[in-house]
Amino acid sequence: MVDVGLEQAFAKVRAFLEGDFEHPGLTLYDLQNLVGYNSRLKTDGPLSYTMPPEPALSGVAAVRLYYYPKDPEVNLIVEIEDKTRKRHLRHFKWNGVSWTAARGLKADLTATREVLPSIEEVGGDFFLGYASEEAKELAEAIRRGEAAGAKYMLCTRDNTRIFYAPTSSPPAVPCPRCGNTNMIFKTLTLATPEDRIEAILREQRALRTALEDLLLYLKRKLGP
Repeated sequence: MVDVGLEQAFAKVRAFLEGDFEHPGLTLYDLQNLVGYNSRLKTDGPLSYTMPPEPALSGVAAVRLYYYPKDPEVNLIVEIEDKTRKRHLRHFKWNGVSWTAARGLKADLTATREVLPSIEEVGGDFFLGYASEEAKELAEAIRRGEAAGAKYMLCTRDNTRIFYAPTSSPPAVPCPRCGNTNMIFKTLTLATPEDRIEAILREQRALRTALEDLLLYLKRKLGP
């Protein structure tokens, strides 16, 4: 079944980036203004902007733009979060005139058709292809140091870990936190319980992400 709200959101983003008869398309300078970037900022990104609510976006939870000032391959990631909390990502590079497909990545602005495995977040880690209870059990085993051999992907930007079910082939999904597609495939070799400090740091990162999402939600609801 076609998700009409998702289709409308993609159409809105397409018009926003590419322009139409009434409005010019989004330029790199426009994007930098939206996210609050200037050349004095010492950051690799991402800097983000959440599109304000409007009828064309009412069928999705949020539309966010992530700007990576120093990434040579991906300058912009568009994230559309649908009502089921699934995130649809598109990757772009600025060629000096318009936004083009980042090399080897999906950038066509059409609604995602394929059904992706669900991702559960537990204790700062993500679990792909696991049922909720299975994800919680594995997270507890990791904390106790009893999950040696578990397969996971490691984000090269923020060290987010995504554990994936052994019954599935290694997935090609971006980091659910920052959208980075450069992931390292690893196998857990913990022989002793995970260091408590590291566990606390992971929990803090998860809490910070949840608070950022809440603030974005409140801004959308209450305005500036």
